[in-house]
Amino acid sequence: MSKRKLILISCLSGVLLSLAWLDLLFAPLMLVAFVPMLWVERYISLNNQDKRFSPFAGFAFSYLPFLIWNATTIFWVAFSTSAALVLPFFQAALMAVAFQLFHWTKRVFGVEKKINYVFFIIFFLAFEFMELHWDFNFPWLNLGNSFAKYPALVQWYEFTGVAGGSFWILICNVFALFLLNGILEKSFSRKRIYSLGLIICLPVIISLTLYFTYQEETSQASDVVVVQPNLDPYSEQYNLSPQDVCERIERLTLQKADKETDYVVCPESCIQEYAWEEYIEEIGSVEYLRNLSNAFPRLEFVAGISTRNKVEESQRTIATREHKRYGFLYENYNTAIKIDRDTVNPHSQLRHKSVLTPAVEKMPLQKYLGFMENFILDLGGTVGSLGTDKGYKVFTSENKPKVAAAICYESVDGQYVANLVKSGAEILFVITNDGWWENTPGHRQHAAFASLRAIENRRYIARSANTGISSFVSPKGEVLQKTKYWEEDVIKETLYAQKKITFYTKHGDYVYRTSSFLAVLSILLGFVYGVLRKKKNLTIN
Repeated sequence: MSKRKLILISCLSGVLLSLAWLDLLFAPLMLVAFVPMLWVERYISLNNQDKRFSPFAGFAFSYLPFLIWNATTIFWVAFSTSAALVLPFFQAALMAVAFQLFHWTKRVFGVEKKINYVFFIIFFLAFEFMELHWDFNFPWLNLGNSFAKYPALVQWYEFTGVAGGSFWILICNVFALFLLNGILEKSFSRKRIYSLGLIICLPVIISLTLYFTYQEETSQASDVVVVQPNLDPYSEQYNLSPQDVCERIERLTLQKADKETDYVVCPESCIQEYAWEEYIEEIGSVEYLRNLSNAFPRLEFVAGISTRNKVEESQRTIATREHKRYGFLYENYNTAIKIDRDTVNPHSQLRHKSVLTPAVEKMPLQKYLGFMENFILDLGGTVGSLGTDKGYKVFTSENKPKVAAAICYESVDGQYVANLVKSGAEILFVITNDGWWENTPGHRQHAAFASLRAIENRRYIARSANTGISSFVSPKGEVLQKTKYWEEDVIKETLYAQKKITFYTKHGDYVYRTSSFLAVLSILLGFVYGVLRKKKNLTIN
């Protein structure tokens, strides 16, 4: 078969992956989307006696389908920063490297051994783990995320997190390949159909059982109002005065708030005054919203604000900068603030965004690329890398559930949100500003991910997005209410504190960690085995 035909067959995987991610509506396609690419890899491995194909054929034949998937799925990132134009090319290359490692190890240990397809699963899961933790972290396309709009099918994420979904997708593709090969080679076996059917259906049956039998805790209720002010991030957000923004928040709040309201949740960066944290109680917007909260018996605000704080030399990080006029050191933050009610000494609670957007809020590999730092754009309105928290901060109030506010990109990182829950959060808030991406699949995908965080931790989630989609999500991942995109709105729901700690919350991304360990071990064993086999062949010759 010609290389051109092999490329076209492989590209079918890119098309299937793209269709599966099309507003996350066709996620079940993920269970077979890799099959064309895997078939091409197998053909190359079995028909390379004359060295017709390069040792890097795994990369060469997978890069284009991965590029198709990335380009059609995350193109919208470029609306926020032009630097993201290279993102699909970069991400496709990383995925192709993972596929190449699978191709190499499978070739080393035996191309005809079915067990060696385990390397495909190991290396792709290790790649996803890297996407969560390195400087260019971009876990958006981690495979398990694709089922965000099918919460009833992935209730078992409370045990495995998104990594379990990725594992399920990968192993289904491997068994689908075995079935296809059997059909094409006329060695059809009902056993292969049963095996694939079992692998697909068993997790679904377990999930539906969990879905229909799950019992949430209802002992402690909180009435929560979510505000969607709909500030245009390219104009209004920074052109309207802080007073105008506060008045809009007040007008929306008064539509739903009453004497039973516990929290009003406002989006990321909605408070327009840039605040030094030591003087934050003197900020006009904070005082305005505190006065509004005092008009109700229980109401408190949780909102986004950009802050800065002085640091000592011993506290210096890559985000530390020197004040040009006065010479002291300080850091900028993307901050969630809980504006406590008026007391003798009112004290707002703050937490800083800690999962930062690469090339937007932090300079990746700053040691090598630091000279480019002033060219990156922070969606909160500052330039340069932002500071982060060292731990996991939860907001507390007397006679109310403990809450945690995940800021924008943090809500994509299951492990980070789980750590907030492990630190005591009984209800989760997500505050974000998705208007940068305009009316593209990006904001809809981001909103859908809240269902996965709810299932993983069995927590209610209130999501406030500046320009949509704002929503309430149950511990089963069901969307209870949601707003429309680019519409000013306010919604209200009664949420219940959940105190149970799930297996995933307790143990985190153990599936990813295990796969990463096995990936490193596979590479080492592959090199050793390859060297020994080469020496043996030389001795025989």
